[in-house]
Amino acid sequence: MQLMVFSRPQPGRDEEYNTWYGEVHVPEMLAIDGVKSCTRHRLRTPQDQPAEYLAVYDIDGDIDTVMKELMARSKDGRMRLSPSIDPANTRMTIWEPI
Repeated sequence: MQLMVFSRPQPGRDEEYNTWYGEVHVPEMLAIDGVKSCTRHRLRTPQDQPAEYLAVYDIDGDIDTVMKELMARSKDGRMRLSPSIDPANTRMTIWEPI
């Protein structure tokens, strides 16, 4: 199963966003049991798209347990969001193999 996170930084904050994502957020995500790996991608044709970046997390545990833990860590401060991320243009989707 894969958790896909589509996002973009606040205008002019790309460097801060990418540093936070790579050095803080990905390690925090990988610390959750069941989150196996992460690959990040940048959209090659970003004009007029709500998201410019994609993070693909491979999940090898129960997705409901992983998502519950992700939400708990976000709520209690163990997972920190950067002010450089644009929350209005961030969304998560879960994909399962068929």
